[in-house]
Amino acid sequence: MDALKRMARIVVQPNAEWDRIAAENPSIDVLVRHVILPLALLAPLSTYIGIRYFGAAWDEDMGFLVPPHEAFGAAATTLVASVGTVFALAGIFVLLAPLYGSAREYRMALKVAAYGAVPVLLAGAALFLPVMALVGLVGLSHSLYLYWLGVHKVLRVKPGHQAEFVGISLVLLIVASTLGGAAASSLGLI
Repeated sequence: MDALKRMARIVVQPNAEWDRIAAENPSIDVLVRHVILPLALLAPLSTYIGIRYFGAAWDEDMGFLVPPHEAFGAAATTLVASVGTVFALAGIFVLLAPLYGSAREYRMALKVAAYGAVPVLLAGAALFLPVMALVGLVGLSHSLYLYWLGVHKVLRVKPGHQAEFVGISLVLLIVASTLGGAAASSLGLI
């Protein structure tokens, strides 16, 4: 129940919640079990439901591009990508931290990556219809704001450098995701 309250507070009262998060010392295991995995499961479940039950009779212009018999594979890929993205972003935060006067501490970076992703991961619950991906844009916008706040309050990035830190981190994440996706595709994994 505390995890649900935390997720609600990080969305509606982010300033105060980041102060509480910065003062806590959760293990990586706790972050994975209570934040990352439960939220990362929303998009795959919604995608699976959408492909299996809403996408079967749609054409390629209006529905999912994945045939219903491949729904489980699409959901599994979405789960791996969601979890992997959070961990990769935390790794990028750790790599950039010394450049911005912050310590290289993966657990702290994972806190920022995990809690900052809450809105965009929650938006994944709307993916049962492809058009609902627009909800993801709202979630992404709020996640960017949460990252901006979180890198200052948790990672101690100086004011005025937060936007640069988050921007560079996201560009590196896009490059890493593109390269990872290309490698997985060339190996026939996706």
